[in-house]
Amino acid sequence: MPHALYTMRNQILTDCSDMQRGNSMKKKGKKKQDMPEFHFKEFTPEEGRIYEEAVNTFREAITAGKTLRQAYESYSITDKELESLIQADFLKIMIAERHFAQKQSLEVVAKALDVSLDLVKDTHMRMLQEVGVSAANQFGREYGDSISKTND
Repeated sequence: MPHALYTMRNQILTDCSDMQRGNSMKKKGKKKQDMPEFHFKEFTPEEGRIYEEAVNTFREAITAGKTLRQAYESYSITDKELESLIQADFLKIMIAERHFAQKQSLEVVAKALDVSLDLVKDTHMRMLQEVGVSAANQFGREYGDSISKTND
């Protein structure tokens, strides 16, 4: 039963948050040429409830000045795969809000969350890749039959 868990304020943030929408989380599939395919996990109602509670708890911890690790420790999730997906998604939410919406540098985001710059940069890169794949897939769904094929 999908529903939006998190609403972004502009289209680029909406594209970056495809994994939050509809209780779906990204699971990277096998590479198809240079563009990987992403499959999204459909959450059960219970997983959706856990996701909402975890993200809200994480957000409260960050607002209170806690580090990302401390925020993650503030809400225990029994299912370790679900925990990993939610934690990765929350970092993407923080990057979307702070870097894209608030125009903070990746360095400032990393320092504020007390995580390595490499982790923030790698996550940022994956987010942009996911946006590109989502945009290409959406374009194909909307215009695929109406565009003549080219060799370039």
